[in-house]
Amino acid sequence: MITTHSNQKRFSGAIFILIVATLFVCSVVGAQEREGGRRMLTFAEFLLFPRVWLSVLVGIGGGILLKTCKIKSWSRLILLALVFVLFAVMPVFNEITFFARLAPHPSPLCAFAKPIMFSLEMQQLVVPPVFAGVLAVIALLSIVGNKLFCGWVCPIGALQEIFYLLPNRLKKVRLPFYVANSIRIGLLVMFIPLLISFGVYVYGYFNPFEILHWPFDTDFWALYAWAVTGIMIIFSLLLYRPFCHIMCPIGALTWLLEHISFVRIRLRESKCNNCRLCIKESPCFGMKAILEGKRIRPDCYACGKCIAVCPTRALEFNSR
Repeated sequence: MITTHSNQKRFSGAIFILIVATLFVCSVVGAQEREGGRRMLTFAEFLLFPRVWLSVLVGIGGGILLKTCKIKSWSRLILLALVFVLFAVMPVFNEITFFARLAPHPSPLCAFAKPIMFSLEMQQLVVPPVFAGVLAVIALLSIVGNKLFCGWVCPIGALQEIFYLLPNRLKKVRLPFYVANSIRIGLLVMFIPLLISFGVYVYGYFNPFEILHWPFDTDFWALYAWAVTGIMIIFSLLLYRPFCHIMCPIGALTWLLEHISFVRIRLRESKCNNCRLCIKESPCFGMKAILEGKRIRPDCYACGKCIAVCPTRALEFNSR
């Protein structure tokens, strides 16, 4: 009972740190208002958008669900569908200001890549406040609880997992983590050299976030965006979150942050009977490394599957 109470206090402390850090960054960055004579949305103003505070609430809510109950596949599917509707479908009704401000633009990918492109073009550091806001929310959620943004808030991540969880007779495939991560890190490392040397925005060729603009015209790039998303969906029927694991730069950055997260999936060795059921049933790469207590481990998207299938309750979403 004492241990449980202590863990709950630590989790509450992590939430408090998230709120304080957000307000601190807001006060530091919020002063940047104008660029090129045109008024820009400030960091502070952006943090008041429903997209931001709902992202924080959804992410923290996901962490609380993992902490307090077992997540079943069907409930996870429903929650992911609600996230996709909230951040990808409702913004279509942009005549209503509240819905318009739910739109995931700039997308996480663009929030990472575009400031680098702007800075190289202008030969000085340029990070528009809105882009800084997106990155700050992603980073803070990822530090509070591993992959709380990627696993619970990102609509493209949700879309991939929805198709992975849908019942079908296809045999699921597990691509070795070192292969997937080597490609992902390789793209991240080559992003700037390719941009400088050849003017190639490599992420622009496979960015599924483009469909969240809902382009319904028939020009080449609109059709190309839908084709990219269609290919991603097809692979998602077989692979768990293929875009996140293989290509997404934000996935790579939150993987690094995952190793310093306050709260994450942890093993209580005294309760583990070494049945390995969690490894067999979990879709992510990280389960074996978690059981073996490795300091460097593959991505864990905090889906809760391992907690749900563990017969001895040896796995929990907890702080140290």
